[in-house]
Amino acid sequence: MDVPPQRPPRSRPRLGLALGLIVLGIALGILSFVMVTLPLLRLVKEAPTLATPGSVTLHLNEGLYKVFEPTGTVTNAVTPIHAAAVNVSRPGGDGIPVSDTDPNENITRGNRRYASAAAFRVSTPGDYTVRIEGAHGQALIVRSLADAVRSRVGWVAAIPIGGLCFLIGLVLLIVGIVRRSRAKKAAFPGEPPPA
Repeated sequence: MDVPPQRPPRSRPRLGLALGLIVLGIALGILSFVMVTLPLLRLVKEAPTLATPGSVTLHLNEGLYKVFEPTGTVTNAVTPIHAAAVNVSRPGGDGIPVSDTDPNENITRGNRRYASAAAFRVSTPGDYTVRIEGAHGQALIVRSLADAVRSRVGWVAAIPIGGLCFLIGLVLLIVGIVRRSRAKKAAFPGEPPPA
C-alpha cells in the first residue's frame, strides 16, 4: 500500500510575535506623535507677544525664526510688518539679516490669527534683541513651524515605522488565526459542519 507523501507543516506565525509587533507599533506611533506635537504646541503657546513699535530680548536657539503679525479677526487697526522695520541684534551688537516672507505659516492663539511676515536665522544660541519699528499693533516671534518639525525629523520618521510595525503584526495575527482554523478543520475532517 502506497502512502502519499505528506507535505511538511507550514510554519505558523507566532501569536506572541504578532501581538508584540502590534503593541510596539501602537506605542511607537503614539510616542512619536506626542514627541512631535507637544513641542510645537508649547512653541506656539509660549511665543512672546511684542507690542509694536517696541523691542524685546529673547534667548534663542539655533534655527529659523519668524515674526508673525495679526490677521483675520483683529479689532484694532494694524500696520503690516516688513523686514525693513525689523532689527535683530546678536549678543555682541552685530545685526542679523531679516527678510520678508510669504504669509504661508499661520498661528491661531485664542481668537486671533497671525501670519508670518518676516524671517531671520539664528546660527549661534544666545540672547538676541528684536526691535520692530514703524508697525503699530502686535507681533509674535516664533521659531518657524516647518523648521521646528525638521528638528524633530527622527520622531516624524518613527510615526510611519510604528504604523508599519502595527500592520505587519496585524497581518501576522490574521494569517496565524486562519492557519490555526484550517489546521483544526483538517484534524477533524469527519465532523459535520455546525448547524
